[in-house]
Amino acid sequence: MSKNKNADQNDSVKDTENTAAETETVSDEAIVEAADDALKEAAAEAEEAVQAEADEKNVTGTGNSMMPDIGEPADDEGGLDSLPVLPEKKTGGLEAVANKINGLFSFFGIPDLALPRFIAAFFIISGYNLHSIRKEFGTSAVYNWREYVDKINGPTTFLFIAAVFMVLTTVYCILPKKAKISDQLLGIGSVFFFAIETVWRTVDSALGIGVIGISCVFIVYCADKLHDKNIKRRMPDWLSFIIAMAATVLVCWFVAYTTVLRHKTFCSSCFDLGIFVQMYHSLANDLTAVTTCERDQFLSHFYVHTSFIFYLLAPIYKLFPKEDTLLIAQAILSLGGIIPLFLIARRHKMHGLPLLFICLGYCFFPGLIGPCYYEFHENAFLPIILMWLLWAVDGKKIIMLYLMSALVCIVKEDAPLYAICVMMFFFFANKGDRKRLHGLIITFLCLAYMVFITKWLEANGDGNMMAASRMGHMMINYEGGLGEIAKNTLLNPAYFFSNFIVHKASVDGGNLNHKDTLTFFMQVMLPLIFVPFFTRKIHRFMLMIPFVVLNLVTGAGYGYCADIGFQYIFGSSCLLIYMSILNIDDMDKDKRRLFPVAIGSSAIIMSFTLFSNHIGYISTYKNNQSYYEDLEEMLDRIPADARVASEHSLLPHIADRDEVYLLHPEDARADEGILANREKYDCYAFYFNSTYESYKPFMESEYVVFDQIPGRAIIYMTPEYYSSISH
Repeated sequence: MSKNKNADQNDSVKDTENTAAETETVSDEAIVEAADDALKEAAAEAEEAVQAEADEKNVTGTGNSMMPDIGEPADDEGGLDSLPVLPEKKTGGLEAVANKINGLFSFFGIPDLALPRFIAAFFIISGYNLHSIRKEFGTSAVYNWREYVDKINGPTTFLFIAAVFMVLTTVYCILPKKAKISDQLLGIGSVFFFAIETVWRTVDSALGIGVIGISCVFIVYCADKLHDKNIKRRMPDWLSFIIAMAATVLVCWFVAYTTVLRHKTFCSSCFDLGIFVQMYHSLANDLTAVTTCERDQFLSHFYVHTSFIFYLLAPIYKLFPKEDTLLIAQAILSLGGIIPLFLIARRHKMHGLPLLFICLGYCFFPGLIGPCYYEFHENAFLPIILMWLLWAVDGKKIIMLYLMSALVCIVKEDAPLYAICVMMFFFFANKGDRKRLHGLIITFLCLAYMVFITKWLEANGDGNMMAASRMGHMMINYEGGLGEIAKNTLLNPAYFFSNFIVHKASVDGGNLNHKDTLTFFMQVMLPLIFVPFFTRKIHRFMLMIPFVVLNLVTGAGYGYCADIGFQYIFGSSCLLIYMSILNIDDMDKDKRRLFPVAIGSSAIIMSFTLFSNHIGYISTYKNNQSYYEDLEEMLDRIPADARVASEHSLLPHIADRDEVYLLHPEDARADEGILANREKYDCYAFYFNSTYESYKPFMESEYVVFDQIPGRAIIYMTPEYYSSISH
């Protein structure tokens, strides 16, 4: 054994000597080449670190000099110093020139930032052309594209694009290293500018879908060039919060302002603003919620919908008893969930730009903006309540779970479904945690309340009628209520599934009724980039049940539920946004960084597509302000105790009274000498239109003109009532 061991040692020594001899034969040129490769690799790593905004020195230059010393790579925190000192390789003339040119390009941010810079230049000029030609000639680049192209000067456009590219290059060179993100940010901003100009006031969902698809590619590409560490350090959470809140305030102001002007231009109607103005008049006076215009008789609104949540807003209406109060409150309520959303997103590791964009995705989400333009509804309370409920679910805040679930239940008779689905999700998402039992308890409480209140409405109010009108296409026995719907769904699930996506038109009562849940589905899911579907955790789909049942399936028969412009999408929107945050949290780092950017971008573009046209209310009101003010003043002169019958768009302006009714043209039949319900009314308010023509023979022969705007509107009174107020 000893001999063998000595022999092995001798062989090892010989191998070492041979290896050393071979090493000595390596030429100086090979050593230089190896060192050059090491230097290039270190330089590439240092350049990548600069782009990620680390604090290493840039290999393309040092100090404040405008032109870097290309031949001298920067130290990489000792990484290059640790290399052995080797003979410098002599470069030929062409290679040295190539290195100088490459260094010069790197100094200008090329090629790494060439494409973001070109994107910025191209879309800035293209967006400017869209804006200027539409403003000067009224020519649409989409719908009048041939005329649009004729108005574009090609050489001038390309020259301007090149000029902007050069300006951005100069800006890049001037900016300090830590601020060299101008190309990426301008690239994102310019794509937004172009996209918004393209879809401005079009209300064209198909166009919006196409623009979103292309725009998101460029926006996400430019955002990816910013690098995550850079933005996380440059944009702390508090700054993301301030920007998100500022954006929310601006959106809220725009929605509130334009919805108020929509009302002031007499575009609102009895259903549903007039109903709630009269209801709040009753709540403010005696807490009874009685209306007359809703069912043409004295009836508490709570016999139609059990929306006891309305009491929370009653003190504010008592202080500011105007229709505007309800519209402004609705805008605030719909977007008020931004704070819990921010807290939820931050809890799920979103920071910097992703955190900001997911908040923008909420405040620009079409399902939270669109319903605000259809009068006022109890569903507007859902976003802020549901977002705080989801915050409680996310953080396992038990007291808040009970409180917010209770508030959800009193929004409407079908609202407990939201709480039930959220609590079942909470139960299955927290396996092994004893707190999950609270989810089960709240589920049973909400279910019991939903069954009780539905049965109460069926027995005392409009429960059966509401169920038949909403879900009649799922019922055989229209008096069967929710039990009938559940039975038919279980016995024939195929028909239930067939109602998920519907694209058809039918004739109901002589009117063409478009039922297009496919377009609605895209309007809701595309701003979320379909992220709610990106999960294998089946229990999360419980959060999608309200969207499927209350929107898609119900909307197949009752089209308003599958319309982005109506209140039924308020609650589902919040659950889908929360699903998106959960699913993004499960993704890898790069996707967690980019998907929120895509969601925010899509929501912004879709909302501008669908709702930018509402800015027209501003010009409409300003151009006809004197007329609208005169009409408002004329209606205000109607005595508060008068029993008024009015047309749809006039009624909300005079609904703050005990008795107001909606006129029906069929109630006046001059050829038969019949005027129905004449004993119910002291006063009639008309536009000069077809409805007025039906009533005109009776008005001119039996009633007294109280006031009028010639050719526009007129108010009649019974002689007895007119005589009583004249004295």
